[in-house]
Amino acid sequence: MIIIENIKKYILTLKVPDLPNSAIEEKALRCGINNIVGIDEVGRGTIAGPVVSASVKLSKDLIIGNPMKFNDSKKLSKGKRLKLFKEIIYSGSRFSIGIATHKEIDKYGIVESTKISMKRSIFNLKTNIDLILIDAINLDIKENNIGFNKADSMSVSVAAASIIAKVTRDSMMSRIYENLYPGYYLKENKGYGSKVHIESLNLKGASKIHRKSFSPINKM
Repeated sequence: MIIIENIKKYILTLKVPDLPNSAIEEKALRCGINNIVGIDEVGRGTIAGPVVSASVKLSKDLIIGNPMKFNDSKKLSKGKRLKLFKEIIYSGSRFSIGIATHKEIDKYGIVESTKISMKRSIFNLKTNIDLILIDAINLDIKENNIGFNKADSMSVSVAAASIIAKVTRDSMMSRIYENLYPGYYLKENKGYGSKVHIESLNLKGASKIHRKSFSPINKM
């Protein structure tokens, strides 16, 4: 599709801004593309728990000029993430979650599992989609999608998706898996390989939620 190729070329001309903006979305809107979705994931680098992806279709009043100051979730404090999370879910924007489990990660690998979680989030969105913007990944799906590096630092839609994904996964690790698998301090580390997490692994061994294909678990 010529319009999509033009948008891809336009993205290549952009520099990473200090704060994600609406330049890509506005370019798409000028081209007649109205239903724009951003996707991002959280949890690729953890040693326990799922990878979680979010799809977000922001209402237009939250796109133009990035009035809520959405940013890559990794660059935000916990309090700021929660505030923006609430702004998104109560704004009339559409959003959904897709999850790939630790078992799927061990079976298919983290890259393919990330794609699985993203595809599930798209399926769960249940809305019209003209274009999907994705951080660093291209998906083999019927919907037009553009994957590019630093998307969560460039696109307001992808930044919003990163916030939804991060808050959702952090909540899962803190409220569910911390109680199911105590002693690994999952509430604090969210499944990442912190010093105390590794020490707990050495002491207790791996739990059912740990990724058996990831180091250091695959060496135990």
